[in-house]
Amino acid sequence: MPTALRSPGKGMTCRRFTARMRSASGRFVFLGSLMIPTMHGCASAPMETAPPVVEQSYPDPVIEPGPVGAGQEERAALLYSRARDALQSGRAPEARVLATEIVESYPSSSVSGRGLWLLAQSALAEGQHAVADQAAERWAGLLRPDDPRMDEARLLQAEAMSGAGDQAARMRRLLSIGPDARGELRAAALAAARQAASELRSSELESVLDGARMDGLIRPVVMVRLAGLLASAGREPEARAIAGDALAAGATGVDALVAEDILGGGDPGFREPYGDFRFATVLPEGGSPTFRDFSMLIAEGVEVAAATWLGEEASVGVDARDDAGDPLLAAELVRELDTGDVLGAVGFLEEGALEAAGAERSGPFPLVSPTARTAVGEGLYTLAGADPQAAMEVARYVARSGFRRVAVLHSQAPESAEEALAFQTAVQELGVPVDGVYSYPAGATFFGAEIRSARDGLRAAEIRALGLGPEDTLHVEDLDKVALFLPVPAEDVELLAPQVTFYGLDTLAIEVLGTSGWTDPETLEAVDNRHTTGVVATAPVGGEADSPGFQRFREAYESHFQRSLTSRVPALGYDAAILLLEAAREGGNSRSRLWAALERIEGLEGATGVYSVREGRVLRQTRLVLIEHGALLPIG
Repeated sequence: MPTALRSPGKGMTCRRFTARMRSASGRFVFLGSLMIPTMHGCASAPMETAPPVVEQSYPDPVIEPGPVGAGQEERAALLYSRARDALQSGRAPEARVLATEIVESYPSSSVSGRGLWLLAQSALAEGQHAVADQAAERWAGLLRPDDPRMDEARLLQAEAMSGAGDQAARMRRLLSIGPDARGELRAAALAAARQAASELRSSELESVLDGARMDGLIRPVVMVRLAGLLASAGREPEARAIAGDALAAGATGVDALVAEDILGGGDPGFREPYGDFRFATVLPEGGSPTFRDFSMLIAEGVEVAAATWLGEEASVGVDARDDAGDPLLAAELVRELDTGDVLGAVGFLEEGALEAAGAERSGPFPLVSPTARTAVGEGLYTLAGADPQAAMEVARYVARSGFRRVAVLHSQAPESAEEALAFQTAVQELGVPVDGVYSYPAGATFFGAEIRSARDGLRAAEIRALGLGPEDTLHVEDLDKVALFLPVPAEDVELLAPQVTFYGLDTLAIEVLGTSGWTDPETLEAVDNRHTTGVVATAPVGGEADSPGFQRFREAYESHFQRSLTSRVPALGYDAAILLLEAAREGGNSRSRLWAALERIEGLEGATGVYSVREGRVLRQTRLVLIEHGALLPIG
């Protein structure tokens, strides 16, 4: 009978298979049939504690049925005897080499199947987990479905996956064990399942159950654990449904008690396991004092997120790297990080650094920037990118408010152009004509020509049609309701807003519309109120000093550093980091699962806003506001 398998708990040393282990009295105790199969017609080694050998009623398979010479058969049998003795004597590497020779050189010999099983056992004892798993899988493929040795193979595979640190794969192997497993193998499988389940998140448990055999021995154990996690997370209807299914599937003992408690509305107190995570920052520590100070404040926000977001149940390490503001160095650093154990990185303050670093990744390694204006490529995210949904919300406001026509003026910077296009497309689909689209070069400081062109395009023909003389008065209430949409960056608003006033758009009743560049707190503070009052724009939901997200961040920052928060910049680093940390809550220590979880983030409230990720883009939840003397008044 197989010896029970045990996996390490936290703080314990992993126990591996070995051919023999010393007992407290100094005697050697050989492992049972799970480790050492008995050759037909050969006497097995004496085992004081081993159960009696059960006569095998299933034939030993061969790897490749076919003719085999007497000399080959004899050579294979000799290799098998030597391999078995080596494993029993604790020489697992030697046993693995000999068993490999049987499998590769004598696949039609009568001992080839047993040689394959011995290869799996010796590889496991040696710590060659992938080899053990593959050999056991191949061995299981040679057996009849009702052969009890099939379950022994799955149990060995599960132990191999545990040794490899992949608890989800371990659970999938265990879920393949049939309901008729008996004795020590049954007890070992159930114990291993409970231990593995305690290290998996609810999303991982759902994943391993999907497609697993419905009559598997450990399926009720996994279902009860999943139901308990859902109940503790407040998802009671789902929890009760799964608990009922677990009882119907045959949950017994403590599992049945937990399932019945959940059905009665109880909370078993299960909590999602988090574990240890490592992330990186790639930020410029050198350069100008202003840039260096900004980078240090971003790093402070990341540090606060790492220390607090997942609570005490998780340990989050941050590997800080200095790219000196050089995109090529940022790329080199990410190339190094990509081969390590970090799950993602925060930093890359400018578009060039983010794009160059993204090109150096070999797989799903997410990078998040708090400030880059564009993020081109899969797995590249920025909090400051274009927000086409906000632009479309302004378009809907235009349509329902009765505007007859609009014009658009935008920067040629990619994010501004993208918002302008989203607005133009949406507003035209809603039946509002776009009179003209005007743009200015990124970094421009004077916008007179573009503003005049937009103004004249919206009003000149209409005013000429009125036929007013020099002494006549223009009654603006007689004019059509029109607007100029300005989806421009916050730094441009400081220069552009006074020029909009100078060219008299307000005197011609041309309403000004914008996106969040107009409602940025620093912009509103820097621009005279007379240039922004009356503007309708979008503003992020959350992020105000009294919002729950910012208050939570402030308390965490001041508790962590034991000093007052005096800048809003750390909040950007904090929000960039919590995107990765929230994804790790579900995805665990797998880059691919973390990336997938990152793509599913919805309504995550940070210090500067409420974030969702859609189609590879980080979007803020926004609202329409009217700016009045620096205050943001909700619309609708």
